[in-house]
Amino acid sequence: MASSAAYSRIAVVGTGGYGWHFLRALVGSKHFATVRAVTRSTAGNKQEDEEKRLRNQELKSMGVQVVEYADISVKAFEETFKDIDIVVSAVGVAGVADQIPMIDGAILAGVKWFIPSEYGVADYQSMWMPFSSPLAAKSLVRDHLFTVAKPKGLAHTIVYTGMALDYLDPRAIGLQLGKRTATLVGRGGTPATFTSIHDVVRLIVEIVKRPQEMQNRTIRFAGSTANMRNLIKVVTGSNCGEHLRIISIDEAKGRFFELARSRNTKAFHVYARLLIEEGLAQINRCNEPLDNALFPTISPESVHKTLERLMAKASAAAAEGSGGLAGMKVAPVHRSDTAKSVTDGLGKSYKQGGPSVLSSSDSDTF
Repeated sequence: MASSAAYSRIAVVGTGGYGWHFLRALVGSKHFATVRAVTRSTAGNKQEDEEKRLRNQELKSMGVQVVEYADISVKAFEETFKDIDIVVSAVGVAGVADQIPMIDGAILAGVKWFIPSEYGVADYQSMWMPFSSPLAAKSLVRDHLFTVAKPKGLAHTIVYTGMALDYLDPRAIGLQLGKRTATLVGRGGTPATFTSIHDVVRLIVEIVKRPQEMQNRTIRFAGSTANMRNLIKVVTGSNCGEHLRIISIDEAKGRFFELARSRNTKAFHVYARLLIEEGLAQINRCNEPLDNALFPTISPESVHKTLERLMAKASAAAAEGSGGLAGMKVAPVHRSDTAKSVTDGLGKSYKQGGPSVLSSSDSDTF
């Protein structure tokens, strides 16, 4: 296995969301001679293309190489990854399956280490959902890394960190921070894993500095383990009362199927809450050991502190009259790539034609 000194060139695929934060932190670490951003050449949308142009311009000003690829093909990725040692994927849910040709391109380019886009929850099988999880493509990617890439010399590391409430809009799980209200599905006592995006970024930077320890293994890192009742108490000040609405699981499932059949993206709201209630948002729900002890320099922010920080920003934004969650660069939750990808998967399971229907507001689903 190559020594850490040999790993001086790193590429991050995806420049929005996690990718943006990874790139900034990798440049700041001064550990790598080359930090490369890999991004699609065009989004096909004028506003998105302009945002990408400005983002690429800022990355270049930091010293990041920006390389674009035109299509999802092995050849395109092989060209993109030339002279790179490590590839960190930060694609969204909609691009998870694209990592298979990405991996094959990395093998041909001589990349030594590939970290797939996880940074969330594992693909635990739901006991009630009558179709494959929207996260199922991640299992295919992991299988490809284990059975195809590893025998050909491409190492991997799988990283699970649970949900980041400063990345995933808290409204998706029923927390209205500005209004200090909440909607709870079920009893709210099931543990879930939460890690702030800041701590996920610190974790990834630490991992890529330690290849001999970190290659060909799964890392489970938890900022906090908490249940929805814990979070609701932070937001509303209580686990009961007028600021909390409770929805039964049966009612939530009925609403979920109704939205799924019509391919309304608010199905994602219900999906996320049912996922938590079933226990699928805990990264060690099968008693897998956590790996926090491997990273003694990272003292993660608790989910309670994350919520308090976000609520303070929401209050500041409201005072300024700007609304929303200040400092959170997120699309409305029902318009996110994750919401659209999940909803399209639901619609296909019901053989409903056409793309997902974007909901017109951010009001609660129920």
